[in-house]
Amino acid sequence: MNQFTLETHASWGRTAPQIRINNQILTIPEGTNLVELPPQDLETLTIDFFSKQESDTIVNESGQIVADTEWRITTIWCDHIRLEPWFRNDAVYRPTYFSGFLENYPDALAEITSPYQFNFCGTINWQWRGDFWEWYFHEKNNREVINFLDKDPDRVWKFRGNTESCDDLVTGIRNILNL
Repeated sequence: MNQFTLETHASWGRTAPQIRINNQILTIPEGTNLVELPPQDLETLTIDFFSKQESDTIVNESGQIVADTEWRITTIWCDHIRLEPWFRNDAVYRPTYFSGFLENYPDALAEITSPYQFNFCGTINWQWRGDFWEWYFHEKNNREVINFLDKDPDRVWKFRGNTESCDDLVTGIRNILNL
């Protein structure tokens, strides 16, 4: 099972954003915070942002938005290891727009790749194949430009390390840092 943690930044209109993962409901705190997700054992991570109402957007007399319920993911960790930004950007966001919004923007996208901010209810989804860490390592290597392989063809494999969990090491380091 993989344990994902999100660093989020949220602002609240009338209510706090709430998400559902594996039938567990979590509230996204205002400001910048860490949100620990329930353990995942599937080949997907799906976040259902379900709580926003049209009335959460607060406008002034001129019709300008002065407060809104919205949030974004700034960093993702898996098993206490920070994932690279490309993983966050690989998400697919399928917003459920309010009817008033669709009247003004009838061509709004049904799917948004590399979402930055979540302003509407909807799902945010990541997918991978097989063991997460094996997939991540393979995908990471496919995306990296690795120089000097002609001089050291085993360079990638030498620095791979072990993908097995190092819980004792992580606990030891945490204990030292908490002194």
